[in-house]
Parts: sequence; C-alpha cells; structure tokens
Amino acid sequence: MTIERKVKPGGPFTWTQIQQIVKSNNLEMFARSEDQFRKYSKFKNDLSSNGITINDHVLKEELEWKQSDIRSQTATTPPQEYSTSNPQDLIFYNPDDIKIIYNKFPYYFEESVVHLCVWSKLTIPNDINSPAGDISPLTKRIIERYLQKTFLEKGISKQDMVWFRNWSSLQSVRSVSHIHVLLHNVDDGILQKLLKSPGNTLTIEDYRT
Repeated sequence: MTIERKVKPGGPFTWTQIQQIVKSNNLEMFARSEDQFRKYSKFKNDLSSNGITINDHVLKEELEWKQSDIRSQTATTPPQEYSTSNPQDLIFYNPDDIKIIYNKFPYYFEESVVHLCVWSKLTIPNDINSPAGDISPLTKRIIERYLQKTFLEKGISKQDMVWFRNWSSLQSVRSVSHIHVLLHNVDDGILQKLLKSPGNTLTIEDYRT
C-alpha cells in the first residue's frame, strides 16, 4: 500500500497558518513532517501486509465499533438533507453515534496545537452540488452548532478552535465519516473530559432553529 508523499518542508504549521488554510479551504496544503510521513507510511504498509485496511483498523482498534454500526441516511428525501421527523438521519444528534479521539497521525503542527477527530457512525452527506465531495452550507452550520455546544461552551475560545472535513478526494478513511478539530493552547482538563465522549450532541430544537 502506498500513500501520496506530502511532506511539509521547514518548520511546523503555525496557528496563524492553520487558521488561514482552513478559512481559505485550501486543505490540500496540510502535510506531515518527514518523520511523521515515514511513520504513517510504515503503519499503513504494515496493516496492508497483514491484510488489514486502515478503515477496519480505525473501527476495531481506535473506535471499538463494528462495520455494521456504520449507516447512511435512510428516510430523508432530496433536496432536503435533514428532517426532524426522521431523527435517525440527523448527524451529531444520537450520542451513541459519536466519539471524539486524538488523531493518531496528525499533520505537522506546532506543539501548542491538538489535533482531534470527531467520528460519526452516521454518514455525513456530501453536498450534491460539490464535484470535490465537500459538504453543504447547511451541514456546516449543523456541525458548527455541535462544536459550539461541545467545545466553545466548555470554555474554549472561538479563536483557539478551527475545524474542517476533508473533501472526499483528500480522505484516507472514507467509509467512516469524521471531522477534524484543531485546538490551540487548550486546557488539558477540558480536553480529558471530551476524549472518547460524544461531546454535547444536538437536540431537535437545535435542528429547528
């Protein structure tokens, strides 16, 4: 198994650079250091040599979920992405659907940055109007409300958090939906309470408003 060689020359991405990249949606700019890339490549090749996919590893070893747990929306009808009459199809609504963990192989960020992934058993749908596989403005607003409740209302400053979901073409794990959350100078006590939890999931009222 081979992966695209993307290595960040020089020093790590600073928080200011990270904010600019996410704001401009130039997510393809993120890369690992030479050492990080080598370790990540070896990890994936070792999995492959043992007949294990990265998707299966993440599910079993990191999330402790089963493939049968993963599901897509079933009842909503396009062009409506979400319906409160079908709560099983609402992302970041069911606590059992969500888990926050460290990114085991983060990009090359300065030491003050923590790289988390928020994983979802329910597929986060792509925007049908995005050729690159981005998410819709509505989905972004829903995710931002979840992040507000989970991180900002816990005391993390808005200036110290950015998030993104890689477009489909950039994802290394595609069968399990997840978003990336980057925190700057976060209090470790807050962080430890969030890890392996679902965070503060959304309510029907959150969706209605």
